[in-house]
Amino acid sequence: MEDKLRAIVTRIENSKIPDSDKEDLYATISTGLQATVWPVLIKYMPKEQLKDLSDNPAKVTVETYAKLIEDTVKDGKAFAEVAKYMDQVLGEVEKVLTEEGI
Repeated sequence: MEDKLRAIVTRIENSKIPDSDKEDLYATISTGLQATVWPVLIKYMPKEQLKDLSDNPAKVTVETYAKLIEDTVKDGKAFAEVAKYMDQVLGEVEKVLTEEGI
């Protein structure tokens, strides 16, 4: 996945499209990747922690948020699913770049 992302960035950087279009592409890619990651993370979040934090917003700190994310990914299942979906998104990005001659 990391190599695929580097290759995409290289393609975009080496293209002759205006910098403003490059920025738009990066923003679109970033939004697509975020939209892929969050639903998976939420699926794997410890429900009791998530409910507690949502019921008690005053408890939400950097530390509690970090622990929630850490507990979400500690068994590796969320990472595996995120990687799968991100790879699909990056594959679609490569396809669009090719179609657009980038």
